Amino acid sequence: MASAKKKRNRKVKFYKVELKIPEALHKQVRKYCKKNKITPNKFHRRAIREYIELHARYAEHAETQVGKNQMSIFDIIESTKSDKS
Repeated sequence: MASAKKKRNRKVKFYKVELKIPEALHKQVRKYCKKNKITPNKFHRRAIREYIELHARYAEHAETQVGKNQMSIFDIIESTKSDKS
């Protein structure tokens, strides 16, 4: 029996981000993290992820305007069907 090849684990890339916040906000973050038993790093990552999910708008697929004179593939198919009939 041939043994299956092991998949190679991909290395996850992390980036350092420096952030400056006021002392009062830092105290609030520390208290929240201590109360909920999470690290400040995890708190910031969750907050950023949640913000992006709520506010980021990506153009899924922008419809391009097609001129009146430009033919589409469907026009060609329909014209060949009518020529055969």
